[in-house]
Amino acid sequence: MDAISSDRQTASQPRGSASEVFWAFLKLGLTSFGGPVAHLGYFRDELVTRRQWLDEKAYGDIVALCQFLLGPASSQVGWAKATMEL
Repeated sequence: MDAISSDRQTASQPRGSASEVFWAFLKLGLTSFGGPVAHLGYFRDELVTRRQWLDEKAYGDIVALCQFLLGPASSQVGWAKATMEL
């Protein structure tokens, strides 16, 4: 398979349905221990590395933006990803 058809195939794959996002974050909520900084690491592993819903740049941009919002950055990152799918 050449690079162009591989890119097209990747672009056409869904980024995650609402139910898939729900189950992914339920699993993270039940198994992630530590403070907000630890949660950001778990989120990165799940969203960027494992599921490839975001690339490194997009995830970094979301984390940087969430640092300016009130509340824990990990909660804001979780909401940002969930609302991107709606």
